Amino acid sequence: MSDAKAGWVELQAGDGHRLRAYHAEAVGEELGRLIVAPEIFGINHHIRGVCDGLARQGFTALAPDLFDRAERGVELPYDDAGIQRGIALKGQVSNEAALSDIAAALAFLGGDRRAAIVGYCWGGSLAWAAASALPVRAAIGYYGGDIGNRLADAPRVPTLLHFGEQDHAIPLSVAEEVRARYPWVPVHTYPAGHGFNCDERGSYHRQSAELALRRTLGLLRAVF
Repeated sequence: MSDAKAGWVELQAGDGHRLRAYHAEAVGEELGRLIVAPEIFGINHHIRGVCDGLARQGFTALAPDLFDRAERGVELPYDDAGIQRGIALKGQVSNEAALSDIAAALAFLGGDRRAAIVGYCWGGSLAWAAASALPVRAAIGYYGGDIGNRLADAPRVPTLLHFGEQDHAIPLSVAEEVRARYPWVPVHTYPAGHGFNCDERGSYHRQSAELALRRTLGLLRAVF
């Protein structure tokens, strides 16, 4: 299978803010369109690789650079300095602003219900928020640390969540609370830590990442 055709595009949010986004076109027949909401490390090599991988599965993928409101072109490594820098930058971007930029990505992909969202870490929390606040087709969140603080945000679309059982930052009680409040939302846990999907982190857990991807693709193929 050939590689995805990919590159940078520019989006414009409702408040006039312009931001870059990484766009990977579906390889072969397009099965659906996806917004990829990033971690706190920007649209780095890993997130671009996630987009390219989803494109090879038949999904056009678009990752908006949510840090552009604070600093343009940020790409951080997975080390202590990168973590601290990412946390500081995230603190400069409100949840509302990030959702506005995600809405711009949705518009680029065709508008209401034309795209689903999949997010990781910070992006996982934003995927959960988008499921209640934006007209996405479906939402998938990987280890979203803020979900526990936003349990009242009832998803309005098919939603799927992934958590690591050994996550130092997110207690398993968050997964249990989501299951209790929204029994129709599939919540999967894995014998892994935070960031288990990222093959550039020490916490990467291949078996968990592969199983989570199969479940993610299963939902996406069901809703498109």
